[in-house]
Amino acid sequence: MKIAFFLILILQFCTVPAQEQWTLQPTPDSLAEKAVDSVEYDTIRNIEFTNEGTVTIHKDPRIDQVTLLERGGVNITKSGYRVQVLLSQKKDEVNTLRAKLIKQNGEHNVYLIWQQPNFSLKIGDFYTRQQAMEYKYEISKQYPSAIVVKDDIQLPKLPLR
Repeated sequence: MKIAFFLILILQFCTVPAQEQWTLQPTPDSLAEKAVDSVEYDTIRNIEFTNEGTVTIHKDPRIDQVTLLERGGVNITKSGYRVQVLLSQKKDEVNTLRAKLIKQNGEHNVYLIWQQPNFSLKIGDFYTRQQAMEYKYEISKQYPSAIVVKDDIQLPKLPLR
């Protein structure tokens, strides 16, 4: 028993000097000196790129659609409402009125849609029927035959960054 106690005591004293001294932390100044030294010996600064090569990019084609969307090259549509001003089979009549509406209504888009055998002239991209009705009442004195129709509207373009 005395021998076992003596061996445990000797092993205890042998491991004590192997412990690190946690009370001696490096000072912030010495850390800054090490960081400066590592910048001086940075190997990336010494590499010269003299060879030319080619890079092949393998990507999903949907990534191009996202970048087109960000640039405003894609028209996104959703269900909404427009005000139909004219429905006629005479293309000249519809084009004349379209030019007049473009001059008068700069804030709303004017659409010329051909659905066999008629041409329809529609104004605006309204999210709700209420918005379309309000605009219809604004133009009802000039165009009394205007009606609100459900249609696929174009969402506004995303602003470029």
